[in-house]
Amino acid sequence: MLLNVSEIKESWWLYVMGLGVALFIISGSLYFVISAVKKSKELHMPKEVIKRTIISSISFSILPSIGIFIGVITMAGLLGIPLPWIRLSVIGALHYELMAASIAAEGITLMTLTTQNFVTIAFVMTISILWGPIFTLLFFKKYQQKVINKAATGTSGGFGKILFDAFFIGLILAFFGDAFSKIFQFNIRLVVDGAYVLDELGKPIVDNIPTFVPVIVFFSALFASLVFDLLIKKFQLKWLENFQLAFSMIIGMAVAVFLGMGGIV
Repeated sequence: MLLNVSEIKESWWLYVMGLGVALFIISGSLYFVISAVKKSKELHMPKEVIKRTIISSISFSILPSIGIFIGVITMAGLLGIPLPWIRLSVIGALHYELMAASIAAEGITLMTLTTQNFVTIAFVMTISILWGPIFTLLFFKKYQQKVINKAATGTSGGFGKILFDAFFIGLILAFFGDAFSKIFQFNIRLVVDGAYVLDELGKPIVDNIPTFVPVIVFFSALFASLVFDLLIKKFQLKWLENFQLAFSMIIGMAVAVFLGMGGIV
């Protein structure tokens, strides 16, 4: 019997996989915590220092995950809870996963999410993240030694830093370009009585309606991030660095909600 996509994306076995992944990560974290505590005792570190380190590590791990939780909620509407939960609780970054899911979804021309479409999106979200762990498994020890040598000799930067900075700037510009393009074209599928209006070929009719919302949201989140950055530097609020992304995302999403409530599209 063939299952429909709603049964798959909220299936019990996907929840079991998510639980298994979560338990594996928690077990690994506990292992390293216990190992670190044992090592600190061997080094005769003060108990107060150990306690303060554990508390700060827990807070700096849980609270920045607000942004990840928002991402799970955002993606759950289309993909269900288990798949975003599995992906965003392991490795990668929220903006990368949202981009991967968005690219896969935009490449699908069918009117509704099908089982095949769900598998395609899941494949894109998972296959693209494999190369980091594979690189780490095969080359990390050699790469780590190079980093240690550079730190010991005081040399850093070079072409690698330029390449990383260029890649990061290009990523930001790609997000901005996507938002800016919506000013000139925004595809809206016509719906009448809950059903898509189709053309002669059976494809949904699309209206191109310009919208400024993505650009407004982009600059709202950017401005919020700049304000947080100013607060961090001026008042030495180092703890805010861990929440800067999450808070900026929340502000951007709040702006989008308020614009929608105001009838702005």
